[in-house]
Amino acid sequence: MEYIKNSQFIIYIVSLILTILLYFLLLKVKKILKDRFHTSLKKGKRVVERLDETTDTLLKIILFLIVVNIIFQLPVIKQYAHPVLKKPILDTETVKISLLSFLKGIFVFYVLLLITKIIRYLVEIYLVYKSKGKEIVSSVDILIYNFSLILIVLITLSVLGISWKLLIPIAGALGIGIGFGIQDIVNNFVSGFIILFSRTVKRGDWITLGDKFGKIVDIGIRTSTLRTLDNIDIIIPNSHLISGELINWSYTDNIVRLHIPVGVSYSSDVEEVKRVLLDIAYKSEDVLEEPPPEVRFVEFGDSALKFELLVWVDVKKIPVPLAKSNLNYHIWHAFKKHKIQIPFPQQDIWFRNELVVRKEEK
Repeated sequence: MEYIKNSQFIIYIVSLILTILLYFLLLKVKKILKDRFHTSLKKGKRVVERLDETTDTLLKIILFLIVVNIIFQLPVIKQYAHPVLKKPILDTETVKISLLSFLKGIFVFYVLLLITKIIRYLVEIYLVYKSKGKEIVSSVDILIYNFSLILIVLITLSVLGISWKLLIPIAGALGIGIGFGIQDIVNNFVSGFIILFSRTVKRGDWITLGDKFGKIVDIGIRTSTLRTLDNIDIIIPNSHLISGELINWSYTDNIVRLHIPVGVSYSSDVEEVKRVLLDIAYKSEDVLEEPPPEVRFVEFGDSALKFELLVWVDVKKIPVPLAKSNLNYHIWHAFKKHKIQIPFPQQDIWFRNELVVRKEEK
């Protein structure tokens, strides 16, 4: 009876009632927001549903923790359970872990993860609502997740009973490890943050790295994933994306100009060649009408008149190698139709002396 009159018990009961009221209030608010976003967002419906589920889980856990806290403050439970829960499992100057601190650490870790999820979903909904691109949403989400994870781990270690005095030597050992063995890992880790902040490469970009061409489908903290046209995923260390030279076909704009070299024989009508090439470009579904395509007479080659077809394509709609391949097919068929010859290198051999061919009789 004395416990019920205790001010701490009253605080717990009031907290429980307020939490229950807040739970039902949030359910009402969520329903209103969910209906609004489902009508205004075309691509954010799944995010809203996930946010709804995660918020429900978090509120239920908070309700559960408050009820458990009230139960554990009962005199009988307090008398017998507290000594067992608070008995040290590991007790040193820097580490003091008990069953209670271990359970608290698990709950804190899980609750903080749920809160991080909710923040990520809210930020994603906001960015989608503001019609930001997928690349921005992805970069912001990765940054929030990784910074939150570091913070969650530090808070969980503190709740478990691990002192900062222990973390300082560990940090020193890591520093020595970085100097000797794991400097490449740290280099890639730092490079990941540089990529996310500088946004020189974004998820969804088409890039050429060395002899590899493909689409960036994921940017992690240590590695990134490049998916080729053969649907092969290549795992690339992040340091390779910032230390070497690469071509980002969609860095500032998805619209790029392609150069298609063509050689025709000297007997060809250059005006007809120009007309046929432009006709191919205008009829191609891959080529944009604006800016308009053009044809350049590049030079008089050793065995061919060299032309270049210049066209603009959207690399988000069709990869560069496929666009070039399609145009080459059209050029071949059009030249066949108009009887425009594509020469191949030829050499004439002249003999100064008379060439005599003798046939040996058997």
